[in-house]
This record gives sequence, C-alpha cells and structure tokens, in this order.
Amino acid sequence: MNYKLPTLYKKLLILTLVFGPIVWLMFTDDGQRRTDTMVLWLFGEHEINMDLAALDAHFTEEELKTVYPDLDWQCREHQSSYGNHLCVSRIGIFNGIPSKYITIFFTGRHISAMKLRYRAGNHDQFLVQLRRQLGRPDDEARASVTAPDPEEVLQWRTPYGLVVAKRLLDSDEEPALFWLSYAQPE
Repeated sequence: MNYKLPTLYKKLLILTLVFGPIVWLMFTDDGQRRTDTMVLWLFGEHEINMDLAALDAHFTEEELKTVYPDLDWQCREHQSSYGNHLCVSRIGIFNGIPSKYITIFFTGRHISAMKLRYRAGNHDQFLVQLRRQLGRPDDEARASVTAPDPEEVLQWRTPYGLVVAKRLLDSDEEPALFWLSYAQPE
C-alpha cells in the first residue's frame, strides 16, 4: 500500500509545526512567561525555588546563603517593623515566574519576613501558582460564606507564617508578595 498525503496537507502540517510554537510563545500568557524566563536565564539572571509552605522562622542568614550561594546577597542592619537586619538580592526567576528581587528580613539571627518583587505582567500567573502551591486563600473561603465581595488582599496561612498578596494591581502599585512569620524563635 502506498499512502501519500496531498501536497496541501503536507504544507499545512509543516506551517503548523513551524509557526504553532512561535504563536504560542508570543501570544499566550504561558508562552510569554516561558520565553521571559528563558531570556532571563540566558542573560545570567538567577533562579530561586522556594517552598513558601515550608519556610519558617528558624532559618538564619548563614543557612540562607548556604542554600542560595549563587545569589549576590547584600546584607545590612536596618530597623523596620519586619526586623532589625535585612538581606536583598536581585533575582530573575522565582518558582518559574519572572521576578526582580527578594528581600529577607531578620529579627536577631532568624528570618521574620520576606518580600518578593515580581514583574507586574505576571501577576495573574503568580496568583495561580500560589493557589496551586498553597491552596485556596483564607479570604476566599471566608468570603464565600460571609460576604459577596472578598477583600483586596489575599492571604494564605502556612504552618509557619502568612503569605500575603494583592488580588488586583493598579498600574501604579508595586507587584509584591510577603511572607510573615507567626512567631520568632527564642
């Protein structure tokens, strides 16, 4: 038996194989995110993967630098409501989402809070990732029972802290995620 595809089908198949991935990479949110992360990686930006549910106040600055040795941590004393010491590092990718920098706050020697600054264009994808990793936010569960309109801030309770992010961002707002420790170790 001789199976032969018509020339038109072959051309359409080749065009689909060539242009399909390009269209996906350029015109879908997921494709754009993947393109951004690849470009950031090619330009030498660092990736950091962190399980927010497992983050707890017992981590120290030394452990942070041991776990993420490739990052250029800039640490200094800085009194704030989050602690008395902080470490900042520029990053390119946080858990697969294009990001800008991460700030870790310490009280004494132990972590008390974390602030992640990510790229505004990836806000919706970041919230989807948080829902996958941490489940449904507390205010959504509460709002479905008590009020029709949930608050503007989403929060997830983890075993060791609270993860907080804005539900919607205005164009002038900084896209940021916070992790706040429940308690300080002694």
